[in-house]
Amino acid sequence: MHRGRNRRTRGSMMLEVVMASALSVIVIALLVSTQIQVLRNYQRTINHNTANRAAYNALREIREIAQQAVSVTVSGATATILLPQRDANGRFRTPIQPDTANPVVVQVNFSTGQLRLTQNGQTRTLLTNLVNTTPQGASYTPFSVQQVAQGVVAFQVRLSVQEGQGAHAQRIWFEECILLRNATQN
Repeated sequence: MHRGRNRRTRGSMMLEVVMASALSVIVIALLVSTQIQVLRNYQRTINHNTANRAAYNALREIREIAQQAVSVTVSGATATILLPQRDANGRFRTPIQPDTANPVVVQVNFSTGQLRLTQNGQTRTLLTNLVNTTPQGASYTPFSVQQVAQGVVAFQVRLSVQEGQGAHAQRIWFEECILLRNATQN
């Protein structure tokens, strides 16, 4: 009789070990699943912040140049910015006249997803991951110029930036209206 009880005890211990192992596997699977979700959210946040910061820096640089402009002309996805002529000391010549010999060109190339700036013969990429549709899916033009009042010219820049890579990457919309400080009277 004593032997039978020992077998039942061993059998029940084996069942306890199997149950404990099954519960451990379930808990570990839940922890791994939670960790994967946390890492995905972290990557999404990093992509969002990176796209946001890059677009902010590009728009800030364009704004700093365009605010000094005498005129801006737009042709498709290209904006040509004419700054005032400067003397040998770097000060604006008066009366203010456009420096047609040194235009600043800002160009969006949707096929490469780049925003490029050409100034003093040097071209730099200001922003990547540009797409040709808004977050809602509509197409848009990146630049426009509008005379809002006598002597007041507004240069509008619109950019749709994709957060990271992949088919499911979100898009962020940026729009900036820049008033030209040195616009010449027409």
